[in-house]
Amino acid sequence: MIQSREKTARYAWLDLLRAMAVLIVMWDHFVGEYLAKTGQTWLPDRIVNVAIFQPFGITQFGGFFGVCLFFLISGYIIIRVSTNETASKFAIRRVFRIFPPLVAAVAFVIVGGKMGFSLYAVAAGATWKQALTNVTLVNYFMTPQVIFVGVAWTLVIEVIFYIESLLLNPLIHRRRLIPYFPLCVIALSLFFILSSRDWTSGYFLSTVSSIYVPILAIGSSFFLLEKRIITPWKFLGFLVVGCGVFLYGTHNFYPQFMSANNSYPISAFLAIVIFGGAWLARDVIPTFRLVRAIALTSYSIYLFHGIVGLQLIEYLDSSLGYTLSLAIGLMATAVAVGASYFMIERPSQWLARRLTARKNAIETV
Repeated sequence: MIQSREKTARYAWLDLLRAMAVLIVMWDHFVGEYLAKTGQTWLPDRIVNVAIFQPFGITQFGGFFGVCLFFLISGYIIIRVSTNETASKFAIRRVFRIFPPLVAAVAFVIVGGKMGFSLYAVAAGATWKQALTNVTLVNYFMTPQVIFVGVAWTLVIEVIFYIESLLLNPLIHRRRLIPYFPLCVIALSLFFILSSRDWTSGYFLSTVSSIYVPILAIGSSFFLLEKRIITPWKFLGFLVVGCGVFLYGTHNFYPQFMSANNSYPISAFLAIVIFGGAWLARDVIPTFRLVRAIALTSYSIYLFHGIVGLQLIEYLDSSLGYTLSLAIGLMATAVAVGASYFMIERPSQWLARRLTARKNAIETV
């Protein structure tokens, strides 16, 4: 019973952060960015901007802040599961976690474009090569970039971290070496940043994504501190070094996001503070069914809200008005998310568990 309560408390705080992160990203796209682009005003948007975003210097209507929360959550979870999984099990489960819903999202946009829906005109002339590069995320390393699911740029960063975790799997399974996992990841990011202009344009595009990976390394440091694998001083060192590399990379590639009124570092710092606060309170944060539901479907929400809900808002706004269009967009997103989660996410995760269980059985024999 004690173990069950501890597990529930531990997952409750992550569920809360996941739900918060995806709802903030949705707010950015459905409300903040859309209203700014169309020149409209809406009372809730004004209140949130004046009360939260402007006083705290949060840029992009909270969008990057929400993304940073996702990165911290991923860093914490990936190092936790890596300690209990073989390299092959880790790879199989990550592939089945990321790519089936992404394939569905890309296919949804392409089918809509091929059927002549103006909402998906970007994919009307999609080729097999473009479809393949989008579902594998290779399109983010190519010029010109053809992008059908706009939010997929963050998946590139996640996959880079997964690959690095896979390569460092032998280190993770050694008690004496695992404390240096965050430092290795941060060092790799620094290497990519410093060598970004040494080779091809594709390599340059991949190294740009590496500037965010230290945020995931910081998330992994929280887990190592929690398990007393590293000392608070080492944690503080990883935090400082990780933030330093992120700052350097942002300054190097995106100097426009270093200004006080459009700052990536401020949003990242606030995300670390919020994540740290939830981590400290992890044993007392209760579980709520609605929060749990949003957290469980957060990946599908993340993928489908833009290609379903936002597209409908843009299409209906001129005839129905923003508020009604927003309500319809939210309902349509909920339907798409439900279909994605129950028909794609859950079955693919079940299949991954079956495959890895069978593989473990074969290896045991």
